[in-house]
Amino acid sequence: MQVRFEAMATPAIAASALTKTYRVYARPFDRLREAVTRRPRHREHHALSDVSLSVPAGRSLGLIGENGAGKSTLLKILAGITAPTRGSYEVRGSIASILELGSGFHPDFTGRQNIVLNAAMLGLSAQAVRDRTPTIIDFSELGEFIDQPVKTYSTGMAMRLGFSIATQVDPDVLIVDEALSVGDGYFQKKCMDRLVELVSAGKTLVFCSHAMYYISAFCQEALWLRRGRAEAYGPALDVVRAYETYLLAKSSQDVALPAPSAEPPSPARLRQVRLLGPEGASGTYRPGEPWAVEITWESDSPSHRFHLGVGINRIDEVEVFSCSTQRSGIAALAGRREYRAVLEVPRLPIVQGEFSIYVFLLDHEGLHVYDRRVLRSAFSVASPRYQPGLVDVEHRWEIPDSHPALAGAQVAADPRA
Repeated sequence: MQVRFEAMATPAIAASALTKTYRVYARPFDRLREAVTRRPRHREHHALSDVSLSVPAGRSLGLIGENGAGKSTLLKILAGITAPTRGSYEVRGSIASILELGSGFHPDFTGRQNIVLNAAMLGLSAQAVRDRTPTIIDFSELGEFIDQPVKTYSTGMAMRLGFSIATQVDPDVLIVDEALSVGDGYFQKKCMDRLVELVSAGKTLVFCSHAMYYISAFCQEALWLRRGRAEAYGPALDVVRAYETYLLAKSSQDVALPAPSAEPPSPARLRQVRLLGPEGASGTYRPGEPWAVEITWESDSPSHRFHLGVGINRIDEVEVFSCSTQRSGIAALAGRREYRAVLEVPRLPIVQGEFSIYVFLLDHEGLHVYDRRVLRSAFSVASPRYQPGLVDVEHRWEIPDSHPALAGAQVAADPRA
């Protein structure tokens, strides 16, 4: 895919031809031998090669790519942690970053002491640190652990503290690596809501994640790095589609959803997803038949608001169609602890194949995923006659009556007419 760069006025972040090269030595002693003999004893590893980007203020840039693609290196350069080997960059305004978990924390200091240390490193005055410390502690929800040494914290607790400090000091530019992936579902939503607030307030965000849903829903533009180079750069949806196509071509394994991880229970949970009707009982449909799926879920509080998303994928993970209550213009559901919804498709447009159902329980913004359910090989479609293709699209032919071979012929508006 061709890389596309757009000119943007007064960018908050601008980088040109960034390159980062590391020297890799086979043995520690080779570094000394090279210094003494002046003969190369290393090989060069190009972690980043000629990467350019421009992000205007108040926008979100998603950073995607496989492990080892150079994402962390780029983030560290933009955060000022490391210098590029070649190229130039400029970041306007104050910067806060959440990169490696626990980075910038003194393990023997308490959480409260690390707040003072990190806030001072971000440029806050002593009075500003005192004013914002209660807000930081409140957002982190660490409770009595705030006065315990950070070395006793779990990775999730360290992430809470780091995110709270970085976002509550009100930076102009926020750089976030994959750190949010270790948090529980409740705090992940809280973090995403906070990021939305920052961007809405005119702050600039660079957000790195392996969750394509967050990238496409949260970021306006995306940069796909591959082997240290910019493979694609442009509108987030276009870049994410290109990246997912690449992953599917590379491997037949499921890359759409990460494997579930052990984490505290979500404040809302899907209870059941099932097909309705006699066709659903057998799991086999014919093209054009009605199709419906029932979804039930529960919430810990009636105040939580929800949207539903449903996707149908072919068994080889080709995405067939998707829909959501939010895209359909339905207001977020709230006010109860138990819910039931039915999605109906009056005429199933699929011609043939075996299909899986993906169900997402989303927050009121349609951004955070409270819970998800995947029904592998949930149903199949069998056509009574051979028909190539995946879907049966309603259509019509329009042929002039003057055509000599078709004069007076009837033209069907539907393939089953």
